[in-house]
Amino acid sequence: MTQIKGGKTVGKKRFSKQDWLDSALDLLRTGGIEAVRVERIADKLGVAKSGFYYHFRDRADLHKALLDHWVQLDGVPFLEERRFSEATPVEKLAMVADVVDSADLSRYDNAIRQWARQDPKVRRVWRKEMNKRLEHIRGLFRNVGFEGDQLEMRVRTFVAYQVSERELFSELSAKDRSRIRKLRLELLVKG
Repeated sequence: MTQIKGGKTVGKKRFSKQDWLDSALDLLRTGGIEAVRVERIADKLGVAKSGFYYHFRDRADLHKALLDHWVQLDGVPFLEERRFSEATPVEKLAMVADVVDSADLSRYDNAIRQWARQDPKVRRVWRKEMNKRLEHIRGLFRNVGFEGDQLEMRVRTFVAYQVSERELFSELSAKDRSRIRKLRLELLVKG
């Protein structure tokens, strides 16, 4: 089978909804919500834009699915950590940090945050997810034995660093990030 794209005949490849969402998230990250357009996603995938309508009704449907996809990605570290119910709170904190880094899950946070500044619906979803992150990490640090201001400082430092490390310190190698992550966690869990 073939399809016409830009005057050329190309082999037809079906792209899944996941492919469209991943491409849309990449466009969101690099150009903001204004860049998330059907034509641009189709160009990125190298297909005709008609394929978009197989998965989405319209751009609003794409935006909803995009946000749902991000929420699903946001829960990955906590799902991974739950697999090890016997782990200590410190081990669970290390697991969350490792999963966020190894899968580069924070790469979309800034883009989602920027989008949330423009759209109240997105803002509500973003705030809800951020509160879930904070509450989960708060529970782990509370189980280590912290409370009050000491607890909040550790929770917010942990989350803020996880969200921004790659953006602020992009020159760090995976090995350096791992080494620094271990040191940071040691610092945060000491009373």
